[in-house]
Amino acid sequence: MSAAQQYVIVTTEGHPDALWEDHVPVAVVVPTAPTLPPAEATHNIIDDDVYFAQNRAEDIARVRNEGFEVDDDNDPAPENIPAPAEAPPVVNEGGLYEGQTWGWDGIDRRHIAGGRYDEPSFQQGWSPVGKTYLQLFLNFFPMAWFSEVLLPRTSAGVINSGGAPVTYGKLLRYLGIRLLMATCMGWNVDQFWNYDNIPRDQEEDPCPYNFKNYMARKRFIAISRYLDFTNVPQPAFVDKIWQVRQMIKAWNDHMAAIFLAGWVICLDESMSIWHNKWTCPGWIFCPRKPHLFGNEYHTACCGLSNIMVSIELVEGKDAPAQIQKQFEQYGKTAGLLLRMLQSYFHTARYIVLNSGFCVLKAIIELRKNGLFGCALIKKRKYWPAKVPGDAMQRFFDEEGVNVGDNHAILGTMDGVPYNLWGMKEPDYVMRMMATGGPMSVIKTCKETIHEWMDNGVEVVRRFKYACPFDWHFRYRHAVDDHNNLRHGLPSIEDSWITQRWEIRVFSFILAISEVNAFLALRYFTFANGSIPGCPSLLVFRRRLAWQLIRNSWIVAEEEAARDVNISSVHKLLTAPKKAKKYHNRRWYCTAARDYQQYKCTHGCGRKIRTYCACTPGKWVCYQCFPEHVATMDSED
Repeated sequence: MSAAQQYVIVTTEGHPDALWEDHVPVAVVVPTAPTLPPAEATHNIIDDDVYFAQNRAEDIARVRNEGFEVDDDNDPAPENIPAPAEAPPVVNEGGLYEGQTWGWDGIDRRHIAGGRYDEPSFQQGWSPVGKTYLQLFLNFFPMAWFSEVLLPRTSAGVINSGGAPVTYGKLLRYLGIRLLMATCMGWNVDQFWNYDNIPRDQEEDPCPYNFKNYMARKRFIAISRYLDFTNVPQPAFVDKIWQVRQMIKAWNDHMAAIFLAGWVICLDESMSIWHNKWTCPGWIFCPRKPHLFGNEYHTACCGLSNIMVSIELVEGKDAPAQIQKQFEQYGKTAGLLLRMLQSYFHTARYIVLNSGFCVLKAIIELRKNGLFGCALIKKRKYWPAKVPGDAMQRFFDEEGVNVGDNHAILGTMDGVPYNLWGMKEPDYVMRMMATGGPMSVIKTCKETIHEWMDNGVEVVRRFKYACPFDWHFRYRHAVDDHNNLRHGLPSIEDSWITQRWEIRVFSFILAISEVNAFLALRYFTFANGSIPGCPSLLVFRRRLAWQLIRNSWIVAEEEAARDVNISSVHKLLTAPKKAKKYHNRRWYCTAARDYQQYKCTHGCGRKIRTYCACTPGKWVCYQCFPEHVATMDSED
């Protein structure tokens, strides 16, 4: 049943499989009949121009008024919002909080805790050097989950629909076809099975001369339809995230088991695009990102290689109250950081955090677990708790303090020492909070030149950043660089058109695994780009796709099937279109007609297109089939 959207109000989205065309966000026009109750008149209405919102205050306010969830860079962290009845904190004459003093005590607490400058590495001595693209990808993709959950669940769905079982090699081939599709733009699925058999160069033209030589379109559609990502029973309570929780956890557990990030890790956010709020749990508007609508993930990357090591989906209002998150007793921000970095506890890693994580209590909790956080401080309606931002501003405004000069405040929380770093810029003061690292300048620190006008006079100052600021500028882009590779067109997520939200999550997992494999090739084999010859991500994807399509598992499976003694297996089958003869274990489809008929080889003279599975190429009609079976069995 269907109806024009201008005459209805959508109260519940139907199952995605019931949709017969791409579902795009459109305005739902509410009837103006005077009998319509006011509550219903405003339910599930989205203005068209919502999807053109940008990072402007009026846009953000309007999107919020529509009932959308927003991650706004100007909102303070929950821990930094003063309680209504909370007494103002005590400050001394200099504007510092109790227990704080000016100055750095000269102690690099990360160094004292055994912090080194380790390179990224792999567990159990595995190395990307000399590996094929397929081996790289399979190392970063959670293959245990693939074998134990995705493969059997998908195969069961295909079998129940009347199809043949999906094997390990065939499902890898399916992923390869998906990746190959994601190397060109403007093609729909049907077009990959319907064009001339013209040989093409797999480097320059990613499309094979016809996908039907590798997988039937009907088979491809069946696998797409029955992809199933969990074997965990659906909970009794409402959990919109249930179908993907196991997949996300499997990816995180796998990365913790195979890879060790270098000495510095960057945390930021990543967006997975989805433009239908009603079919997307955790749907959010993130105005500061290039892709504004969809799912937001908190993500962590190795600062040296940009390889992603940890993800957490932002569930927002769709997070079920029945599921208690680990470490949530420490607060929202601290709990998030502890969950994402728990595989690195007590390794003295240095954690670069943007201003969204500038919660002093959170980096103190990291320090208690052997990690040294450094977060950029930004005033979001309020200065973060225990940050005397105005006092720091007054200090750097004093005469004699030059651009590039640094100063620090030393304090203690829960017995853990911390520092508030400050550096004067021409038009503002850069501030950070940290529990470790030196304030000094070392030989690897970047030199910079600042130019500005002072009372009409051009001023130029050259200086080197101190370590906290140098490390922030050097490693803060790790997650953004990973995101840029994943979103670069043509992209996996952009090319995979689907109505099922859980497939979008799977395409996100597939994409970050592919980018990780590419980054491993670039960092370990080509010395992070210093050695020429590293392919682009697009060329990498093409080569990887072909290795997946022609994987050794599917070859072994096909050989095993041919080795089975099928002389006792009798089944009347129909030859493919244009079938002319069967030779060397394959059909030659060169007949003049699509449904060319041939005489039954048993001498009855009937013209047919059927044969027995035990002897392909020998035509058998349905009336002679029993005689054929009896003859073959007697010979056995």
